[in-house]
Amino acid sequence: MKFFFYLFFLYPFILFSQDNANFENQFRKSFQTKPKLDVKLDNRFSFIKNSDVRTIGVKLGLNFNKKFKVGLGLNRMLLPVVKKYLNEEGFLIPVDLEYFYFSPYIEYVYFNSKRWEFSLSAQLGLGVASYRDINITNKKVVSSIVLSYEPAMMIDYKIIRWFALGTGVGYRLVYYKSPGIVEKFSAPEAVIKIKIYLGEIVKTFTGKQLKID
Repeated sequence: MKFFFYLFFLYPFILFSQDNANFENQFRKSFQTKPKLDVKLDNRFSFIKNSDVRTIGVKLGLNFNKKFKVGLGLNRMLLPVVKKYLNEEGFLIPVDLEYFYFSPYIEYVYFNSKRWEFSLSAQLGLGVASYRDINITNKKVVSSIVLSYEPAMMIDYKIIRWFALGTGVGYRLVYYKSPGIVEKFSAPEAVIKIKIYLGEIVKTFTGKQLKID
């Protein structure tokens, strides 16, 4: 399990870092501090079967020392991809391609100022892709388990004390897909996200200081 964690989450960050010893020291010290709650919304734009695809996600996690963020995301394809599917009776029927997945994630912030934040992120996708009959039954006709890995480089800009906008580029690499769905999900991604500073919002309206980023 430890090897799996280093391979998929930490190894890309260590490769990016010029000083491996300093990175490992930051990692150990950061996770010894008390974390704050981290909340964000993100949209990921990519392509499936030459169709523009938008995936929307909500992430909830912990921010350690403003250096490392870990948590869990919930993501789904916002607009289904319409295609034809050959069913068991040998008829072509119109179906929607749907995609839903959970995403444990980690982020490493390598630059942080009052307004700007530069980071690297990596997340694992654990989910299901399905074809849904859109004409007669509106039921799922076939499904596949999809496991993916999504590294990305991100830039956030804090517009006001409550919100920040972020953008970045990444890649969705599917390393396992069970039989059923024929589409290839591996593709480059463009990321747009909104960072919500719940601690600042609560402080502004109530005057209370909470352990929330």
